[in-house]
Amino acid sequence: MVLLKKRSVRRRRNRRRPIQLSAYQLGHIAGFKQGKEDGFQQGRSDASRVRNSTNIIEAPLPLQLDVLVITAGIIPSLEIGIVQPFNELHNRGNFNYEIRTEEDVSQEHVAAAHTIVFLRNVEPASYTYLELAHQLGKRTVYVIDDNFLELEPHTPVGEYYADPSRRETLIQFLRNSQIVKVDSQILGDYIQERFSRDVIYFPGSVDFNWLDQYPKNETDGQIVIGYEGGNKEADFAKVVPALRRILDYYGGFVRLEFYGFVPAALANHPMVTFEECGMDYRSFIRKLCECNWDIGLAPLERHSFNNNKTNNKFREYGACRIAGIYSDSPVYRPWVTHGETGYLVPHTEDGWYEGLRTMIENPPMRHQIIDRADSMVRQNFSLDVCVEHWNSAILSK
Repeated sequence: MVLLKKRSVRRRRNRRRPIQLSAYQLGHIAGFKQGKEDGFQQGRSDASRVRNSTNIIEAPLPLQLDVLVITAGIIPSLEIGIVQPFNELHNRGNFNYEIRTEEDVSQEHVAAAHTIVFLRNVEPASYTYLELAHQLGKRTVYVIDDNFLELEPHTPVGEYYADPSRRETLIQFLRNSQIVKVDSQILGDYIQERFSRDVIYFPGSVDFNWLDQYPKNETDGQIVIGYEGGNKEADFAKVVPALRRILDYYGGFVRLEFYGFVPAALANHPMVTFEECGMDYRSFIRKLCECNWDIGLAPLERHSFNNNKTNNKFREYGACRIAGIYSDSPVYRPWVTHGETGYLVPHTEDGWYEGLRTMIENPPMRHQIIDRADSMVRQNFSLDVCVEHWNSAILSK
């Protein structure tokens, strides 16, 4: 567990000429301010009703929960970072928690818990529960594992988080939650530098007691290269040509398997298989554990949003005994020792092609990566380690 310390940032005074804004820019700024004002006007109105609700504030319910989790959705981040360690705490005794979505939480739920954990919330209405929690003297924790402030608004996801009221809500959560918890050291540094506050960092967990029940499938002699996850078309842009060259060079000796997403340019290739993967996280990780992949792909284009992501693929490939090949990025560099716990490649077509060829031609190195990554993941990301982080850094405060 690492507690990040505040850093001082020296600012230089520069004399600048007045900036002349275009009519479009002025309109964009006005729209941002109006969205911020409208979103928080509604949020403050809800909070006012909460403050006037005397049956909650003057006669709160007795503390029945150690933790109430208010989540933006039922997503893998919830399972990895909260459900697994909290279930373990519950099984050990004297710990009760409940999960509620933003749409299914009430004032009574907040009043009945000692600590309120918010997960990836950006809707203005959810911020009223942070204000209520503080008014009732609750501890508040904001958990965030992606840097939504750096998303480019050119996709539906980016457009959602770029909405002025949601963006401002995220900033208010970061500024006003008593504890901000992240899964990435780089994201913690980013938040600390911009909002001048301490951030708690520790990664998510792997439930080995459950995962070790499922054996690997037998291999059939082919080299299988795989990827399981969401749409990563942009991240695969430079990998696809390398994969085509690999398939052309090795013929039927190599095949590709994709679960959940396949790059459009590879979808109809005879040596590529694809399966939909709209399953819960436990089914996802079990499928990954039981597959017979020799090599797992983990491409990441270098940009500010990706650089703040967590090392999920390293944890998953290590836990499932798959030799991972990773873009040489700030996400994986602290964890992957090149050629020992994984294989790092420049995020270029030639980098991926040469890296894949090396891994295909060097079975002893692949087996070494599997064994050492498995050991490293068990040492750093087990449930016991994650539970200890939660206890010492947050729940015992």
